[in-house]
Amino acid sequence: MEITAGMLHLRPWRLDDADVVDRALRDPGIRRWATAARGAPDARTWLADRIEGWADGSAASFAVADSTTGEVLGHIRVRTRGDGTGEVGYWVLPESRGRGVAGHALGAVARWSFGCVGLSRLDLRHAAANPASCAVARGNGFALVRLVTLPSEDGGDGLVEAHLHTLAPPA
Repeated sequence: MEITAGMLHLRPWRLDDADVVDRALRDPGIRRWATAARGAPDARTWLADRIEGWADGSAASFAVADSTTGEVLGHIRVRTRGDGTGEVGYWVLPESRGRGVAGHALGAVARWSFGCVGLSRLDLRHAAANPASCAVARGNGFALVRLVTLPSEDGGDGLVEAHLHTLAPPA
């Protein structure tokens, strides 16, 4: 499955994307906000998990690329649940931030999730201290539902406050 949406081309990750994923997994900004980046032992393991999600139907993970050059700009994934809903997460490489990449990718994957996959709701969680993700969610029509407290995923004993946003398909 590949999606072309204006300036972006979303395609499944490939093992030959290991260099860009390795760079992303080492980026302090991505490690700060993307919990899956902190827990990944290496790029190949991270990629294998994303590829497996396609194979077993549990998730659709896309490399977000420039539709003209093919350069990878970021990542977006929809994890599906057995109840017809899903949860979306994303990150953008440092040199591509501030260009609308996350917002455009989120809009494209939301339309695909509702129109092609048939999901009835998408959830998006982000750290409450991350206003950029809040703006991306709200800019795509995701309603802020509530503040939730989650266990810290950095190995500590603390808790992290997060926003839970939801989006339903258009009527």
